[in-house]
Amino acid sequence: MGSSSSFANEMTAGLTAAVKPEVAEQDKVRRSSEITDKDGSSLNQIHTPEESMLRRFKRKFADDGTKEQSSTADSSQQSSCSLTTLDESLIEEVPEVSEDPPDGGYGWVCCLCVTLIMFSTWGANSGFGVFLAYYFNNGVFQGANKYSYALVAGITVACGQGFAPFAMFLTKIFGCKVPMYMGVVMLFCGFMLASFAKELWQLYLTQGVLVGVSMALLYAPATTVIPGWFLKRRSLAIGLSLIGTGAGGVTYSVSVNKLIQDSGNQSWALRMMAVSCTITCIVATVLIKPRNPPKPVYFKSWSGVVKEFKSIFSLRVARMYSVNLVAVWFVFALFGYNLMVFTLSPYAVAKGLSAHQASILTTCLNAAQTVGRPIMGYLGDKFGRINTTALLTTVLSTLVFAFWIPCHTFIQLLMFSICTGSCVGVGNVMSTVLVADVVNPTDFLAAWGLVNSMGAPFLLECEIVAQALTDSKNPNNPYLHAQVFTGVCFVCALILMLVFRESRVRTFLQEQFEILSNPQRRVSAHLEQKRNDTIFFQETPHKSAEILAANPKNFFRRMFYPIRI
Repeated sequence: MGSSSSFANEMTAGLTAAVKPEVAEQDKVRRSSEITDKDGSSLNQIHTPEESMLRRFKRKFADDGTKEQSSTADSSQQSSCSLTTLDESLIEEVPEVSEDPPDGGYGWVCCLCVTLIMFSTWGANSGFGVFLAYYFNNGVFQGANKYSYALVAGITVACGQGFAPFAMFLTKIFGCKVPMYMGVVMLFCGFMLASFAKELWQLYLTQGVLVGVSMALLYAPATTVIPGWFLKRRSLAIGLSLIGTGAGGVTYSVSVNKLIQDSGNQSWALRMMAVSCTITCIVATVLIKPRNPPKPVYFKSWSGVVKEFKSIFSLRVARMYSVNLVAVWFVFALFGYNLMVFTLSPYAVAKGLSAHQASILTTCLNAAQTVGRPIMGYLGDKFGRINTTALLTTVLSTLVFAFWIPCHTFIQLLMFSICTGSCVGVGNVMSTVLVADVVNPTDFLAAWGLVNSMGAPFLLECEIVAQALTDSKNPNNPYLHAQVFTGVCFVCALILMLVFRESRVRTFLQEQFEILSNPQRRVSAHLEQKRNDTIFFQETPHKSAEILAANPKNFFRRMFYPIRI
């Protein structure tokens, strides 16, 4: 009995020491936030794999100690006291820590709800290309040019991304459903009022601002629900939920084009979107449920509101190196994505294809996204999220320069649309899970809001940039400059992801060095590696110290270090 207790204490202490000080501090913050959650002032839904590893290990020995104590109730008083001491010491540490996400259950219903939200927000927005072509070709609004219409698309995307932190703030104050219902009302008003717009400024305010802000109020709270339900399948769940973007793009592109052709104007197409998007969003908002919902603070206390505001717009989070790397990577990835989506169809027309053939290319691109996004999520969980992101960004860069620019025929462009669509949404799929993996739970909303909002000023001009890069003096390929710029965006995103990979590998190598330098720690890490296939891997302390040395050679060695990360 005494030896079993001693072994359990030793193994628990060893694993606790194995976790680097930064993770230990995060565990301390998380435990205090769990206590805070009882009076409803903290949001704590997300767990990193390293934190879950520590909790499972502690609970394992706590359970073993309890079972052994129960089975030997008639043994000596000394042994009973020993086990009681072990059990109480573990109970003091563990009970405040919530269970790991179930990786399923009602989480799949929430995943479906997010799919419906994405279908009716970003998916519906993908159909704007049809409106853009109709506005421009028919001169619907007097005095408008291609830049004027392009600005409508820019306003929608910029508001959708830029208002994400404010949606997070409202979630802290009212819970997730109140801002989502606000978004439903604004989405309906935006599309419905746009159908009556007669002036360009009216279109800016309705289809631009109202629809854009409503998208932020809907998708931002919804997507933060999923990480609370999933851990090992987190990327897969996010990928499945983002099927809605591609499916919505296909559905609304075809239906909007058909209604415009049948009615002769855009009004009934916009009204159809108002009704259909509102219904799907209401269903999703009613059914979605956070796993650990906090008690809303409302406006009972001004100091409480200020506290929540500072937690969302946190300067400390804004200065985090890893968060800023993910944010800038996301800006380049999303900018390249939008440039490609807006340019593909006009490029096909410039190459002599019909408008119908060009619309088929856009449809195939969106359909490929529907299939590709959950596959990207699965690959991220299986081979490492950073590894998968870097690989897919490399593929995108190659496809743009080696495939898109030389394409001339419909079949070539069709194959390009399918290949590109399967991986072009890597930024949307991986941004949430990358943020969730690098920050502690209390900082997730602030970090995720920062990542989304940082690109808003750039995305405002995205479609304008695409139009400005069009060179009418080059009849063979007027969109060459736009294609090159798209490729450069993906190359920059790749470089940033490799730098991000180096920083994460360096962090894990430092953990490994601390573990291998202490024999007691090494045993704990080894046992947990057997059970969970964690980040720790077999090296010697000398080897770890060598790779951690600060010089350019080791920087690139860490960047391409063979590890599942």
